[in-house]
Amino acid sequence: MRIVLIALLAIALWGKSIEAEYKVEYGVFGRVAKSIAKLDQNQTNYKIEIVAQATGFAKVLTGNRKEIYESSGKVVNGKLVPIHFVKKRSRRGKVSIKFFDFDHGRKKVYVHKEIYKNGKLIAKSKPSALPYYAKNDLLTLYFNIIDTLRSKSGPQLFHAVGADRKTGRVDIIIPTGKELEKLQHLLKEEGFYFIAIIHQKIFASKDGKLFIVAGKDGIAKKAVLKDVIMFGDIVGKLVRKQVRE
Repeated sequence: MRIVLIALLAIALWGKSIEAEYKVEYGVFGRVAKSIAKLDQNQTNYKIEIVAQATGFAKVLTGNRKEIYESSGKVVNGKLVPIHFVKKRSRRGKVSIKFFDFDHGRKKVYVHKEIYKNGKLIAKSKPSALPYYAKNDLLTLYFNIIDTLRSKSGPQLFHAVGADRKTGRVDIIIPTGKELEKLQHLLKEEGFYFIAIIHQKIFASKDGKLFIVAGKDGIAKKAVLKDVIMFGDIVGKLVRKQVRE
């Protein structure tokens, strides 16, 4: 029950501090996780943090699994430009952290990994360049494209650090017609619908697609990952949001 899918439920309101909480349910297991997403932004800098943690019976099964995603950087011409992106996963006293550093001038992204056991550093890799360059990470990608997606239709191709390991590829599909009607029936929410394909095993449902509906303010209201393994769907739903000027 990799609860990282909730990282896609990012938030997109301009020039404000936002906090949103989501509950995550998994088929017959019911509620298995909660996630809190935060955005702090001013005229020149931003920081996004998403914390997802197993709850209830899933907390026992996963060894108190917790995942943290952080993106920080600058605001340039109205767009979020990442400088640092961090993926942190912990369970049963073991913590794995990946640090991604962007060099936009040279079009390079460098990554290194640290592993801790019971608070002690036990392994550390040397920085190395990713086999691709992307100007976004998974979190800034959502913020930077959500408004423009509303005016598009059909398949869209993007790249983001944190997606496909070899290429960073992210496929976005804007559904229309009967496909849109099916999604509206599935998610049962008012808003803007789109489909994200991240090309990672942790998102491997039957079709590898994450269905998302966002409100007028850009805040994701609900997401569904269909037919995961054999226990049903993973569903993330917004339960609380707070906006501060």
